Amino acid sequence: MEIRYIHFRENFFFYVLALLIIMIGIVSYYRFMVNHDYLVRYEGTCDPVTEKCFTGCEDDDCTEMFYYSEMVKYAPDLYRECGDDITDCEAASICLSEDRECSVDYCDVDLDDNICVIPVGKTDTSINDNIGSDEENLLQINETDNTI
Repeated sequence: MEIRYIHFRENFFFYVLALLIIMIGIVSYYRFMVNHDYLVRYEGTCDPVTEKCFTGCEDDDCTEMFYYSEMVKYAPDLYRECGDDITDCEAASICLSEDRECSVDYCDVDLDDNICVIPVGKTDTSINDNIGSDEENLLQINETDNTI
């Protein structure tokens, strides 16, 4: 019976690959869990009277609608400004001057998969032509006092 010895040279690729996977795991854990080095995307506040807002539904029947913008902030800045809970934080809804990376995205009327609410003060004929019959119920403009 012959005993076969496994040498390091014969399995060099396996050991290097295993070492790289372990190193990538440690670096990723440190980056995401310790430093919080990532971007956070969430729904921010939006005023449908002055801004082009996304619309969302509270339930499946869509009886309660809400308006929002899409916020993107750098996680360390967000945790520094608001702590662990960003739901009631005023600084989470705006981009501050000391934020390293922050953006606010509003609804684009040209995209078909987004339902937008067009602000009353910024309506024009080219935007109104893009509104379909399903979206006309979302935008009800009273011409006498220009309110939604």
